[in-house]
Amino acid sequence: MTMKRFFIKHSEIIKNSPVITGQEAHHIAKVFRLKHKDHILLIDGSGMEYEAEITASSKDTVTVSIIKKYSPATESSLQITVGQGYLKDKKMDMLIRHLTEIGIAKWLPVTSEYSVPQPDGKRITLKSKRWEMIAKEAVKQCRRTRVPEILPPVLFHQAVEKTSGSDLKIIFYENETVSLAKTMLPLNQVPSNVFILLGPEGGFSNKEIALAKSNGFIIVSLGPRILRAETASIAACTLIQHLFGDMC
Repeated sequence: MTMKRFFIKHSEIIKNSPVITGQEAHHIAKVFRLKHKDHILLIDGSGMEYEAEITASSKDTVTVSIIKKYSPATESSLQITVGQGYLKDKKMDMLIRHLTEIGIAKWLPVTSEYSVPQPDGKRITLKSKRWEMIAKEAVKQCRRTRVPEILPPVLFHQAVEKTSGSDLKIIFYENETVSLAKTMLPLNQVPSNVFILLGPEGGFSNKEIALAKSNGFIIVSLGPRILRAETASIAACTLIQHLFGDMC
């Protein structure tokens, strides 16, 4: 039977008798009803995975003994930062789940000219916490060992200026005709850090595209068909991983 995966604080994993607390402990003891001498897998966000044996458990704590540690090859060497224009309803929740599975490194919510949702400060804080929770659950499911970083939301002009460490900057635009593959042909070296911008349901304005271009972004198309915003984001990240990451 496949061992269940749970999070543990990095400060705990280095102790002789690491202790899991909170919701993860509740899941171990009450939801999955794991008990003394059962084996589980632990991740601490450092890129390592640990096989552990349960040595004791109570209502809200589980003590373990570390048996082995691994460095699984499930993290992409390509660092993808996704600047995502705000979408309606729960589409952002769905995207953070699927893009975590695809292997993104950072998630940057962006308010652009055509963004319909305009969340206030309190709602943004709540949403960010929810996205972190969704990302952690997706990490456990897809066998990753690092949780994507959820960055504070920014306005569009801030997003295009927040890219100093990127080897390649791409903005996807439905009115562009040049494909991603054709745009990439002249590149002589594979980038290790890619920043991509994806629009909300209404796409980007001409002014935003011009601003992105002036800040070094390459403007590309995702093909002749108009994709839903959430479909475009998944397709774009998959293509980037295929071209430069570990989906080839």
